[in-house]
Amino acid sequence: MTLPLRNFIRYVLRFSHPDIVKVSVDIGLILIAAGWTWLISFGQVPSPGSPLPFMVAVLCARLFIYFALRLHHLSWLHVSRYDVLWLALSAALGPIAIGLLLRVLPEPFTLRALVRPDLILAAEPAFYLVLLCGARITARALASDPQDGDAKHRVLIVGAGAAARSLAFQIQEQKAAYHIVGLVDDNRRLHGRRLRGLRVLGSTDELPRLVRELSVQEIVIAIPSLEPERLRELLAICEPLEVPVRTLPPLREMIGDKRKVDPSTLREVRMEDLLPRPEVQPDHAATARYLGGKSVLVTGGGGSIGGELCRQAVAAGANNVLVLGRGENSVFEMVQELCESNGACGIVPVVCDVRDRPALDRIFARHRPDVVFHAAAHKHVPMMEQYPSEAIKNNVVGTLNVVELSLAHKVESFVMVSTDKAVEPCNVMGASKRICEMIVKGYAAQHHANMVCVRFGNVLGSRGSVVPTMRSQIRRRLPVTVTDPDMVRFFMTIPEAVQLILQAGAIGGCGEVFVLDMGRPVRILDLAHDLIRLSGLVPDQDIEVRIIGKRPGEKMYEDILTSKEAEHAEKNGPFFMAAPQNVELPALLEKIERLRTAGEHGEDAQIPNLIREVIPDFCPDENTPLQIGATQNNRAMPVEP
Repeated sequence: MTLPLRNFIRYVLRFSHPDIVKVSVDIGLILIAAGWTWLISFGQVPSPGSPLPFMVAVLCARLFIYFALRLHHLSWLHVSRYDVLWLALSAALGPIAIGLLLRVLPEPFTLRALVRPDLILAAEPAFYLVLLCGARITARALASDPQDGDAKHRVLIVGAGAAARSLAFQIQEQKAAYHIVGLVDDNRRLHGRRLRGLRVLGSTDELPRLVRELSVQEIVIAIPSLEPERLRELLAICEPLEVPVRTLPPLREMIGDKRKVDPSTLREVRMEDLLPRPEVQPDHAATARYLGGKSVLVTGGGGSIGGELCRQAVAAGANNVLVLGRGENSVFEMVQELCESNGACGIVPVVCDVRDRPALDRIFARHRPDVVFHAAAHKHVPMMEQYPSEAIKNNVVGTLNVVELSLAHKVESFVMVSTDKAVEPCNVMGASKRICEMIVKGYAAQHHANMVCVRFGNVLGSRGSVVPTMRSQIRRRLPVTVTDPDMVRFFMTIPEAVQLILQAGAIGGCGEVFVLDMGRPVRILDLAHDLIRLSGLVPDQDIEVRIIGKRPGEKMYEDILTSKEAEHAEKNGPFFMAAPQNVELPALLEKIERLRTAGEHGEDAQIPNLIREVIPDFCPDENTPLQIGATQNNRAMPVEP
């Protein structure tokens, strides 16, 4: 046995069983294509001469091209247009290889033995391509045909665009545990057509009828570019159908994560999807330039916002991240999470109260932070109405300590987290944060320091906020409590809040206030209805929505800028930047000292009057504050929306 023959046999023996089957079938199809070509070219049986020499020559030439292009490695079950292009290339190379082989071989393997060699060499590639492509397409169609469709989860896809077709393709190819009963789209020109073998059954208005007639078990909204208002309308249509609704993530999310459209990307519709504006996307490059190689201190680092700031600082390549909080459990959990997700950044747990100035001073002296994010604060309006002294001690005095120590230890960048409740405040919590803003503005102006404030609306999903509270009520099948049906609030997501902080720090300033353009406000009652619907339930049928009345310190609506700030605020991308107002720092510090004394002595009744000395437009709620330790109507107070 010659060496080339032995090498060929070894090559064949290395094939897996599926490859042997595919090669065997292809050899049969090549021979059929050659015989078919011979028959069609001469149009009679028996043909002039024997077709056998021609078929052998074709097989030899074709096998050489076949293995040279590694066509046996192409998948039959996942054949694509690229596979068809490879087959077309092999078909085009065939006549050249066959013609050369027939020229060099002796009789009867010669071109002279063929009556019409031009016709045969032109027809053979066509039959070859038809047979080999047809076999693969048939195998793929049979493999993806849902023979056991009745045993699978019956899904109706809303949308007939590129994302919906891609999702349907992936479900069919992966043999996922879904049986797609059809597509629904509002484009009437598509109605009745078949896409990926699936029929477009009608418009979204027909969803109730289709779900009932086709026994649909789940609805998938496969329109990543869908506007929030339209998504809310679709949820309202699906609400009485009592079937789960899932969706593809927004297109920006899939592009950012470089994910393809497949069943694994499906998720429940989230509250973030219903925000009345596009979600702000992070600028990772700017964050890396801002925090890369820096030592970062985050106060309130165990909280929702502080924790996400720590994650972003680690991801941006910070040299050290100091997770500061007074609750050991939250600090421990955040440090554990950060240590598990990175190896280069130093993670430093710091259990410390921002009110404890000596301890805080030692932290600054030991770790020398370059950047400080001050997120530690009491934030619940009704609770701070009950305990105004705590609001002053934690928010005002704590911020004063962090600001003064940042200046003393020459911190490069300082960002303080504030709230929209600081605008024309009518409650102690909002007033305390307004005073914090004044502290930052006063010290930034006096020392020409890089210190700015960021002002938040309500943050979806933050600890103790309205959305987690309502979800907990829904999960336990308790009435969802809403203070007033006409109350509205601005909402933003945790990533948006953190992006606002990071962009404000990267831009820097001298006491400026940064605010996200949060679009139009959302009614709290609509928010409750949306959350109930997202849980697959019907408002006021499965879950009661209970109006409990406005609580002390609450406003019916919030503003994001004061009237003076709005006059000269500049728009920077999705953010507003308000110039700092003039603050007389010595007079401010004198008034804060009186507030500090009142807070330390628990003189709660004096605090509103002292706040009014600092903020002349402070208008506390006329409702009588709850007594310390009391609950409202003998129930635990719902949190501030």
